[in-house]
Amino acid sequence: MKLKLITFISLIIFSLGFSQTKVADDNKFQFAEDEHFLDGYSLNFQYQDGKAIHMEFNDGKAQYEWISGPGKGNGNADIPYRSRKIGENLYIVNWHETGKKDYLTIVFDFDKMIIHSSIIIGYENKPERTLKTVFSTGVIDHLKK
Repeated sequence: MKLKLITFISLIIFSLGFSQTKVADDNKFQFAEDEHFLDGYSLNFQYQDGKAIHMEFNDGKAQYEWISGPGKGNGNADIPYRSRKIGENLYIVNWHETGKKDYLTIVFDFDKMIIHSSIIIGYENKPERTLKTVFSTGVIDHLKK
């Protein structure tokens, strides 16, 4: 009886260990500090209010230019970016524009061809500059990989 109990408990422990390992294997995420999964990508996206941006990613750097809206013609280049693959054709990207005091986080969903962005604009704590945040969704077009 004692041997059967020990065998039964051992099987349960072994099964639990195996199932936890399997779950861990199914959840493989990239944790390196500076991944550049979007290098080589070029795309346009348009926000719901009509503003549009052209973006490119190369050699670990992002660049963008407003192609429609009040900021048309404005942009920035050579911005170091980081990214993670968070699903099939789903990426999260962030960068810090220190000169502009802006911090961006963008989720690119290439299956649904949409982006979701969260941006802190002008985070510098100065009374003459109002902090602005953006939490928007846009539609991707002209995607090139």
